[in-house]
Amino acid sequence: MKQQILTATDYHRATSYRRHHLTPHTLDWAHQPVLTKHYPDLPRVTLDRSAKLPTIDYFDLVNRLQANESSSSQVPDIQKLSTAFSLTHDITARTMHTGTPFYYRSVASAGALYPFEIYLAVHHVDGMDPGVYHHHLFESCLTTLRHGPVPEIPPADRGVSATFYITGIFFRSAWKYRNRAYRYVLLDAGHLLENLQLALGALGLCFSIQLDFDDERVATLLGLDPQREVCLVCVHLHDGRERDKKPVDANPLKSLSADILQASTVSDQEVTYGEILSIHRAGSRISNTVAEALPAMDVLGNLPSSWIDLNVPDHPGSADYTRVLRQRRSRRNFIAAPETVDGFMTFVDQMARNMGPVSNMPPAYRSAITLGFLVGAGMPIPPGFYLLDPDANRLGRVSDAALTESMASACLDQMWLKHATLHLLFMTDLAVLDRDWGPRGYRYAMIEAGRLGQQAYLAATASGWGACGIGAIYDREAADLLDLAADGALLYLVGTGPVKTR
Repeated sequence: MKQQILTATDYHRATSYRRHHLTPHTLDWAHQPVLTKHYPDLPRVTLDRSAKLPTIDYFDLVNRLQANESSSSQVPDIQKLSTAFSLTHDITARTMHTGTPFYYRSVASAGALYPFEIYLAVHHVDGMDPGVYHHHLFESCLTTLRHGPVPEIPPADRGVSATFYITGIFFRSAWKYRNRAYRYVLLDAGHLLENLQLALGALGLCFSIQLDFDDERVATLLGLDPQREVCLVCVHLHDGRERDKKPVDANPLKSLSADILQASTVSDQEVTYGEILSIHRAGSRISNTVAEALPAMDVLGNLPSSWIDLNVPDHPGSADYTRVLRQRRSRRNFIAAPETVDGFMTFVDQMARNMGPVSNMPPAYRSAITLGFLVGAGMPIPPGFYLLDPDANRLGRVSDAALTESMASACLDQMWLKHATLHLLFMTDLAVLDRDWGPRGYRYAMIEAGRLGQQAYLAATASGWGACGIGAIYDREAADLLDLAADGALLYLVGTGPVKTR
């Protein structure tokens, strides 16, 4: 590491791709990270996968999630949690690649490296003992890491029956992406978070998303090796119980065994990247500043010249939620087929419904991301660069230039992207992140970009389109193409639109 990473701006610039300046890198296939954590000899709780999955329309579910208004505050049982795990992270298909099985999953992941893990702290769940558990995807079970009552982390002002913890293992992504991997670990945590909140909404469970917590204390609770694995998101399940008078975070925590910490090691030849550890540690301190909502136009060099209202049809169509989850894929076989006004407006509206005041994300951090669109031929509005205003439910036209082919070039010359008739642009102002939240603001922005990116995948699937996320970007080249402000950055891009069908 050539410089000390203390801010979001430092890390993003230190790990930026520049044309003609990429260092060649060969993947060490002999030491590829394992995709499953192992805890030998620890007891397990088998999850029942026989329950019928909820029958709900995807579009109705997104509407239901607004402000969490229709959720129940009843204490959940183990069957509901089993179903929540199935809906959050599941295997959707199996194929063979060079003689090795490959499993498609319901969650998007950069390079299919799946750096995330899910843990569950149980406080009051019917059919489960209090304690801390790790979710094993392939064996559909929970491994017991702690027995007995555990503190609620972070503390809550209402009853908590259980808490989901989403973690990231650095080397699973760094094996391929090296010091840039922290970006993808955060994006993938956001992908998983979106699936989790949809699952909890489909099951009618009351929840709250927490991005601020004591990093060290959570690592101790879950038995993580903080050099290798860190917690990125907490999601509390709330119930109707009265809040205990005793502080919920007062119980002392003992460290778990060295064998449990060792499970965070996923290869016998791991490489530690100082930039990743540095930015994560720099962001361990929670800012006490409550940032005001960042006007979306601040990330741009130019303001929109005109606006288009989102005229959404009363009946946008229907798509079974669980079918959408199982059919989600990264697809690149885009075609320039014409799309209807209703289809386009419905897709954009689905994205707007996940942002602004109706989002379940912590209020202050909703402003960490600005969403733009590059529109190509075939969409029912003129080609150009547009900005989404989710509060007013409208699109602002920033430029009438056709930029999809140039953006494909800026995405490491992945020219298949030029055929995607819609590019979703997840942008931020790095200086604003640092000013309002310090280096932890980078987590907020990247996790939110990933969460919305997963929603783009699902909305595209529900619309009969394809989608593919792109994190490999010549960073400054893309920012200049969009004429972003001096500290503006394109964090993530999802190409979407009609695709070839069989």
